Amino acid sequence: MPNLISRLRAVRPLYWLGWTSLLFFPPYCCLILEYYNTGQLDILLDFWRNHPAPSLFGLLVCFVLFTLLLLLLGRAAPACALMGGVSILAGFINYTKTALNGDPFFPKDVLMAGEAGSLLSYLSGGLPKWMPQAILLLAVWCIGLAVLRLRLPIRRKERLFFAASAISLCAVFCSGQARMTAMLEHFGIYPEQTVLQLFNYKENGFIGAFVLNLNTMGLQQPKGYSREFVERLLSGYKETESSVGNFDVILVLSESFCDLREMPGLTFSENPLPRYDELLHHGNCYSGTMYTNAIGGGTVRPEFEILTGLSTEALPSGATPYEYVNRPLESYVSNYQNAGYRTVAMHPNTATFYARNTAYPNLGFDLFYSFDELYEMGELTYKRGYTTDQYLETCIEQVLDQSEEPTLLFAITMQNHQPYAPMPQEEIGLSVSSGRLSRENLDAVTTYVQGLQDADQMLGALADYIDMRDRPTVLIFFGDHKPTLGANLAAYDESGFFPAFNNFYPEARKKMYSTPFLIYANRPLNPGIFTENTGNSLSTYYLMDAVALCTGFQRTPYMNLLLNCYDTVPYYNTRLAMEETPEVEKFVRAVHSGTYERLHR
Repeated sequence: MPNLISRLRAVRPLYWLGWTSLLFFPPYCCLILEYYNTGQLDILLDFWRNHPAPSLFGLLVCFVLFTLLLLLLGRAAPACALMGGVSILAGFINYTKTALNGDPFFPKDVLMAGEAGSLLSYLSGGLPKWMPQAILLLAVWCIGLAVLRLRLPIRRKERLFFAASAISLCAVFCSGQARMTAMLEHFGIYPEQTVLQLFNYKENGFIGAFVLNLNTMGLQQPKGYSREFVERLLSGYKETESSVGNFDVILVLSESFCDLREMPGLTFSENPLPRYDELLHHGNCYSGTMYTNAIGGGTVRPEFEILTGLSTEALPSGATPYEYVNRPLESYVSNYQNAGYRTVAMHPNTATFYARNTAYPNLGFDLFYSFDELYEMGELTYKRGYTTDQYLETCIEQVLDQSEEPTLLFAITMQNHQPYAPMPQEEIGLSVSSGRLSRENLDAVTTYVQGLQDADQMLGALADYIDMRDRPTVLIFFGDHKPTLGANLAAYDESGFFPAFNNFYPEARKKMYSTPFLIYANRPLNPGIFTENTGNSLSTYYLMDAVALCTGFQRTPYMNLLLNCYDTVPYYNTRLAMEETPEVEKFVRAVHSGTYERLHR
């Protein structure tokens, strides 16, 4: 074998072939990244034809990065292995993340590397199409270069000097947001395109969109913001004192809860949501549609907005909002804490996930029961590897029964989290049929519906529990987002509910980004902002404001500002692709400025 390798190295045509192949390596990396951004070859070809400037930008970035790696490492094989490996990994993350929850791979996602084990547990299926071949080609390519032992014919000091010079030159053109923005605009890549990230990645390709997001990673000052503007805005509103006795508050974020009966063509062996339907017609219940900013995943975004009344759209794309909560922050939770409430959060996941363990105390939570604490509270039960809704419901009762002071309890369920792999037939209690869905997507729907039925039973058990209580108690039950149900929302597309691709129309977006909410109490409620018991609409940041009005609870000036906004803009987020009317622009300026003011100080 050593003699064979030596003879191969002595073949000059092979030597020059190896060097020539390096010219094709940056295009190979670019192809990997852009193919797994589009997911289909015909869409990729359309991107190259219709967006030549962003396509050229992506190719130039690959050539520049590869040249720098060659200069720094000096050898072709490790440079190719490093850049090719990173390209395949980034392509895999982008493809899988988009398929799971509709969000591409953002620069901020790198900060979640410490939670990779938890995130991987949500994935199902193997490698995307052509990825094994891409990995094999990279391995063969790198082995061949290693056998030929190709090195730059430049001494180490000179290589590092050239590399430092190239980096300095890039810094001159790219340092500072203004210069970077100007350079990107030369290639037709504009900051405004980050408003809808799927559109950004579609128009600019993975590399152009990723670099554009890198340029806006910091907390950006919203258009029209000034501290004086925020102070002037809030000065028109006063605190409102409580008008009735204190209600205990149970706030339940039910993982992926939605009314799947909306999906065309589905037939169920029995009603999956009987208790939900029953409560909708109760006189002490207000319900409707909540417009959220996630689908399939990203629970932390609607969670943050519901607990704070702030907007995640004022943050960099892909940011985990809790990374900005590093000091006490006025929130709906702190409003209850300031009123003498015991404030408790409960979630059967690791405490550090999404940095909840550090953010929750700053939001005003006195206690946080994560998986470790819940494990000690009883005999924990599981379904599909997740803590059951039934067990979490018993923990909620236990905490409330032991509390002497009024309590706000916020619970996040886990049982109906993706992936929705096929279940053994003996575990399927509620069958689903459809003439529109493929077997794979019908299996995902069937698995999801089993968990949906259990979530409904949890809702019913909580309603029965508060009905038996002497203390005034209000239950708020809602879904954080719709489930994925097949890669790239395939079940929704097949059923005709909404398209998986090219769905930038308001009606389709409203179907994608909506979940049910329900406010139920064991005492009469004030209608507040609601005009009817059912069929109401609101955005995430209004939900706890609506609860305060329903229960006559105290409100802060910011809460009263939001209530005033509700009159003209009852729901809004950029993912809904709504018309930017003057009322919407005024609302966005107010909420984004308020968010920036609280998180930036």
